[in-house]
Amino acid sequence: MKEDEADIFRELMQDVTPLKQEPVANTRYGVEKSETHAARRAAATAIEKKDPGEGLSDQVHEWVEPDGIIEWRRPGVQDGVFRQLKRGKYPVDADLDLHRMRAKQARSEVARFIADCYRRGIRTCRIVHGTGKYSAEQPALLKSLCNQWLKDLDHVLAFHTAQRQHGGYGATYVMIQKNMLSKLENREQNRKR
Repeated sequence: MKEDEADIFRELMQDVTPLKQEPVANTRYGVEKSETHAARRAAATAIEKKDPGEGLSDQVHEWVEPDGIIEWRRPGVQDGVFRQLKRGKYPVDADLDLHRMRAKQARSEVARFIADCYRRGIRTCRIVHGTGKYSAEQPALLKSLCNQWLKDLDHVLAFHTAQRQHGGYGATYVMIQKNMLSKLENREQNRKR
């Protein structure tokens, strides 16, 4: 029976001409690399090592009181959504503690943390910056800087001082925009309805 099927297949394919094959690039490991390839690789490595908070300022433009509320939202964030964030109704999926950090280190950590949350699809996180009430240098330095940095980071939609049980004046809820994967998943769920 199998020979009959093979004969039938050959008979059907006798008028078919094979496709011409284009030359294929050699993708084997160990291929000699050019100088431009090495330069591109070095540049990519340098980009990975650079400070993620490089574009953020270390100078405070607007000082915040240690017991002051910090809040902000991008245009387009709905009132109800911001109200829920303010009340601590969204689950906090990630935390960053800035206690005992210098401004430069805190800047890098905040930028890296927000970028990581965006990549991982985390929508709400909390940054614990402390009130800085008893700081010898400047009261509420990190809090004031966080207030400024979060406004400058592209992935931040809104932020508000946390509720008392989540850190109060010494912490901030941050709402992060959806990444592309989350947007696609949301679109798929809404299509099924």
